[in-house]
Amino acid sequence: MLPTLNTSIPPYYLPSSQEQQKPMMVNPSSVFPAPTIDVPETSQFNKLTYLPFLLKTLSKAMMEWPLFRSSITPGTTGKPTLTVRPQADIAIALSTPSGLYTPTIQSANTQSMYGIAAQLKHLSYLGRQTPCGLTPKEIPKKGGTLTVSNVGAIGKGEYASPVLVEGGGVGIVALGRGRWVWDVEEGEGERRLKMGISWSADHRVVEGAELAAFVECWRSYVEKPEVLIGGAV
Repeated sequence: MLPTLNTSIPPYYLPSSQEQQKPMMVNPSSVFPAPTIDVPETSQFNKLTYLPFLLKTLSKAMMEWPLFRSSITPGTTGKPTLTVRPQADIAIALSTPSGLYTPTIQSANTQSMYGIAAQLKHLSYLGRQTPCGLTPKEIPKKGGTLTVSNVGAIGKGEYASPVLVEGGGVGIVALGRGRWVWDVEEGEGERRLKMGISWSADHRVVEGAELAAFVECWRSYVEKPEVLIGGAV
């Protein structure tokens, strides 16, 4: 089924490697204290992982690149149109006992990393229910313009070939497993956390050069988390 769907979307693949330079030098909890307001038990989390950070930085890059906030809308004349959304809507590939779902974190650019982490926890809780507890509220008809698949969380794979299926989005990214490596550059060594990422984009909308430039924009936020602090994120 997936190969059949994918034949109607000209894909463009871009493997890359995200370097997270000294991200542990900044303790998010010390800079942004956890909110004291009561949240539902299903949204409570024990620690702040890298995924909310990656989603937040991705949303920042999306706000700089309107193309990646775009969705394809079927036109009345048979020709599809491209609609640019005002906010960054990101879909999350979620594997559940009932199958694969893509709930959406809407307006991720307006949320804090704590808010995104709480949403991820809540979506995961709903997905584990039998029958699945996800509703049209979590999976709107107009989902995310980008989809994120955290494949590294369920294995040791660093790269993948994510399949972009029809649904209005313009791209999908697979996050590989992060690992600490000894990186040597110009004779100087440093221990860094690296993560492989793999992109697939709709070539009807996104050109290869545009995707590469967008990934570099995202990388700039990932490798310099202090920029987020300056923006009071």
